[in-house]
Amino acid sequence: MALTKSFEKFGSTFADAYHNISDLRYNVHEYERTTLVEQEPDEDGNPVMPVATTTWQKDLIANFTLKTYVDAAARTGHKEAISQSEYKFTPDWESSDNVLAQAYTYLKTLDAFDGAVDA
Repeated sequence: MALTKSFEKFGSTFADAYHNISDLRYNVHEYERTTLVEQEPDEDGNPVMPVATTTWQKDLIANFTLKTYVDAAARTGHKEAISQSEYKFTPDWESSDNVLAQAYTYLKTLDAFDGAVDA
């Protein structure tokens, strides 16, 4: 899996740039969240103290490293990447697509990858 799309760097345009996810990790972060819920005034119209409610939150975030090569041959030839970037997104854990496929789909939603083609 990868994407192809032109890429500019060093004052040059790499028309056949090959964008490959090299490292994909996800983070599960669970924590307690306390919120104050405003209450209606009492029968005399006096303010009532808010009630604290505590809930457990769970954030599931995927982080990945994207390496960009001059072209596909540079990647398969184990040449050095011309660029490396970090991204993160929230995967759909119920999707039939795996997280790697979702990461490439996410990239295609970004302006920088508008028009990118699956490689």
